[in-house]
Amino acid sequence: MTDYQMAPGYTGRVFFVKVLEGSSPHRAIEEFLTDNGIEFAVIWGIGGMAWARLAVFSPEENKYHAVDIEAEPGRVLEVATIQGNSVLGEDGAYHTHLHAVVAKEPDKVYAGHLVDGRVHPFLELQIIELTGAASEARKLLSHRWSRT
Repeated sequence: MTDYQMAPGYTGRVFFVKVLEGSSPHRAIEEFLTDNGIEFAVIWGIGGMAWARLAVFSPEENKYHAVDIEAEPGRVLEVATIQGNSVLGEDGAYHTHLHAVVAKEPDKVYAGHLVDGRVHPFLELQIIELTGAASEARKLLSHRWSRT
């Protein structure tokens, strides 16, 4: 028995996407995927945000603990990295899972599951379509839309 599961696929189209000021990262990504007919993609990037809600999961409690981080007036939260994936679920909705590292100051850095946020001034994302992997990815990631 192996210690992993996988969704084999092939690299499809590769996109450079600029997410614009005031947008929600999740909403912008899901709009882009819909517009381009992409069922499964990996995502990473850099940029800035006005605020971000980051969370850390507690398996013991089966819930996320979240914190809101806001940029100081006239500044941004520097997004050192944002990465994750998105799959079109069996329920017909995209399920986007992102993690981020954001810095409020050089010595005040936060990391975790990106629950929500507001882009400021922009995010620069690389989105890679994985072809032939969507069906297997739906099986592997079905916990995102079906709670058992």
